[in-house]
Amino acid sequence: MSRAPKLDLSDRVLGVSAEEIPLPDCATIRDTGLLMATQAARELRIFSRDLDAALYDHQDFLAAVRRLSLTRRDYPVRVLAFEAQTAVRRGHRLIELARQLTSKIAIRRVPADFEPRTEAYLLADDRGYVLRQLADVWEGTADFCDPLKVRLLGAEFDRVWEASDTHPELRRLFL
Repeated sequence: MSRAPKLDLSDRVLGVSAEEIPLPDCATIRDTGLLMATQAARELRIFSRDLDAALYDHQDFLAAVRRLSLTRRDYPVRVLAFEAQTAVRRGHRLIELARQLTSKIAIRRVPADFEPRTEAYLLADDRGYVLRQLADVWEGTADFCDPLKVRLLGAEFDRVWEASDTHPELRRLFL
């Protein structure tokens, strides 16, 4: 079985490189999200079913989140998840980082009204996105400079954020 060649992202710049990129597998999605996170200067917004450990529970991504969190005010990293119990039980390091930086990283629960949502995404600043139309499928698209699409996804994220609350599984961790 032959593997597709690894996607070269070395020339991609957040806010500059405007081209939709197909992301055929988990590793490519992870690498693209990491590159966006390392280039983000203002904020990261993550919409996820269960905090996607394969994407967001690795040292390089956490270092990018920590860097952004320590250089910005308020909540530069916001995460919406449907379910966090498994992530808490498995010791997801993004949750631990959120515990350490409580005024910088916020993780909330997606309200039941939004359960039919099927996508998962990462938004970097107001420019870049990594999107999986089906959260359970390791296939998606990304663009390092598509402000219109990021604005549309961001408006939906903000609408869900306003209706959300702290995950019960996380609430006891922050006490």
